[in-house]
Amino acid sequence: MFGKKVLLVEQHYVVGGLNSFYARKGKKFDVGLHALTNYPSTSSGKSSPLLKLLRQLRFSLDELELLPQSSSRITFGDCSLSFTNDFQYFCDQVAENFPSSIDSFSKLLQKMQDFPAYQVDAPDLSTRSVLAESGIEPLLAEMLLCPTCYYGSALPNDIDFATFVMLFDAIFRQGLCRPKLGIRAILDPLVKKLKELGVERRMNCPVQAISSTGDEVTEVVMANGETIQAKQIISTCGVRETEDLLNQPALEPETAVTGKFSVIESIRVFDGHPRDFGWDETIVFFNESDTFNYDCPDGLVDIKSGVICLPDNYGSANEHQESKIRVTHPANFSQWSALSESEYSQTKRLWEKTLLENALQYLPMGKQHSDRLNQQTTLVDTFTPKTIKRFTQHINGTLYGSPTKRRDGSTKYKNLYLAGTDQGYVGIVGAMLGGIAVANNQILRPG
Repeated sequence: MFGKKVLLVEQHYVVGGLNSFYARKGKKFDVGLHALTNYPSTSSGKSSPLLKLLRQLRFSLDELELLPQSSSRITFGDCSLSFTNDFQYFCDQVAENFPSSIDSFSKLLQKMQDFPAYQVDAPDLSTRSVLAESGIEPLLAEMLLCPTCYYGSALPNDIDFATFVMLFDAIFRQGLCRPKLGIRAILDPLVKKLKELGVERRMNCPVQAISSTGDEVTEVVMANGETIQAKQIISTCGVRETEDLLNQPALEPETAVTGKFSVIESIRVFDGHPRDFGWDETIVFFNESDTFNYDCPDGLVDIKSGVICLPDNYGSANEHQESKIRVTHPANFSQWSALSESEYSQTKRLWEKTLLENALQYLPMGKQHSDRLNQQTTLVDTFTPKTIKRFTQHINGTLYGSPTKRRDGSTKYKNLYLAGTDQGYVGIVGAMLGGIAVANNQILRPG
C-alpha cells in the first residue's frame, strides 16, 4: 500500500498456511478455523482488534458476513462453564459454579486488564503461577487454561501470561464468530487486494536458503535454484525453520527452541444439522479429570482432553442440508511419522472411530445418537501432525511454533524480520495484526 515492491512466496499451493482450506469430493474443509475471535460488539466499539485489523487492511466488516456463536462450554469431569459473546454471562457462570472464588476472580480480571500484554516488552510470566497466586479455586484455574492453551500455547502444560491475557480477551471478553464462507471469506479478499496492489505471488515455491553478508540478509535461494535479491525479508515460516534456512545463525540458541505440540483432527460430514440431535453449542473444550494436561503425548493421541467444534452452530440453523463435526486432540508427530504408508492410512481410520465415540460422551445424549450419526455420515477426513509438516514444513508438525517468541519480530540481522506464530501474536486476528506491526514499525517507520 505504500510503494514497496513485494514478492510473496508460498510453500503450499494454497494460501493461508495453518489457516487454509482444502476440498474432498467437492466439499470444502477449513483446516484451522474453529472460530474467528474478537467478535466486534457495541461494547467493544472501535477498540475491537478485528475492527482495527479491517481498518488497516481497508476491508469492510460486512464483507465477512460474520455469524456469532450460539454458546460454547468448558467441561472438566462433572463441572461445566458455558460462555457466549456476552462476557457478563461467563462471569455469572463462574460465580455460580465457584462462589468462593468470586472476589479472587474479580481481582484476576483487574490484573489482566492492567497487564501490558499487547506490548512487545511484556514481562515473561507463567500463567499457571499467576493463577496459583490469584486465590481462585484450582479447578477454575485448570478450566481457564484449557481453551487458551488449545488456541495458542506452544508451552507444555502452561501458557505465557501475555498470550493468556490476549486469548482470554479474544475468547471470553469479546467472543467467537465465523465468517459465513469460513476462512475463504478472509483469504479471498486478501488475495484480491494483493493482485490489485501488484504484489507478485509464487505458489508451491519453497525457499531453500537465505543468504547473508555481515549484519544483513541479501537474497533468498529458491528450491529450483533461482536467487532473488531483497532489501527486507519477513519470514512467517517459524523461528527455527528460518534459522535452518540461514547460512549464518540469526538468533541465540535458546531463542530457537523447537516446539512439540501438534494435533490430530477428524472432520465428519453428515446429513442434517447438529440441532437435529439436540446439539446447539458451537465449541466444547473437554477434559476427563480435574487436572488439565497439555503436552505432546507419549502415544499417538491423547484422548483425555480435546476440542469439539460444530461450525454449523454459528448463526441460525436455516438451509443446512449437511453439517460437520470436528474433533481435535493432542498428537505425537514422531509416532505418526514412523508409520509406514499402509500403517498410516489404517491407523487414521481406526482413530477416526475412537475420536468420534470419545467425543460423543461430551455432547447431550451423544452415545445414544452414535448409530444415527454414523448412518447419516457422508464423508470423514482426518489430518495428523504428519499432514501439518507436509504442507507447512513446520518442524515436528508443530501447531504454535517455538515456546520462545520475538514480539517485535527482530533478529540479529537488521533487515530480516519474523511474523506469524513465532512473533507471538496468535489466532487469525492476532497473527495478522502482528504482521502489520512488523511491516509498519520495522520497515515503513524504522526507528
